[in-house]
Amino acid sequence: MNTSSSGNLIIYLSLLIAMCLSIAPWPNPLATLMPSWTLLAFMYWNIALPHKVSVGTGFITGLLFDTLIGSTLGQNALIFSIASFLSHKMYSRLRNYRVWQQAYFVLLFFLIMKLLSLWISRSTHYFEAGYSYWAQALVSAIIWPFVFSSLRLIRRRFRVQ
Repeated sequence: MNTSSSGNLIIYLSLLIAMCLSIAPWPNPLATLMPSWTLLAFMYWNIALPHKVSVGTGFITGLLFDTLIGSTLGQNALIFSIASFLSHKMYSRLRNYRVWQQAYFVLLFFLIMKLLSLWISRSTHYFEAGYSYWAQALVSAIIWPFVFSSLRLIRRRFRVQ
């Protein structure tokens, strides 16, 4: 089997599974604190294999995610594109950090993305952001080591390069 095609398949399959986790019916207390699984998986692939995942991939993934969750079309496309761009700019530094140090970057990054999302949401319709809206960024940073380890294991198991 061709390594590059199987590698792309694994990447897209992991993004699809992350999207399914994002729309899965969770109990209400858990749902409000649920991390952005799709963005976490997308950031991992940007840092791990920047030559396989591009800004265009982020835009298409964001559009698919917009249609899946019913948000303003283009909102997540912009966020995923910016995520891809920033991850590509910083991947060589981030790869040298320990996973818990990367989690600080993930926290800062998710806070910026939440602020951008809030700005877009408020410009299109009224949206009130409570503590749970911002807590998702913290939960995403806390869960980052688990996502990183799981996707790295998958990448090594299937020899995605």
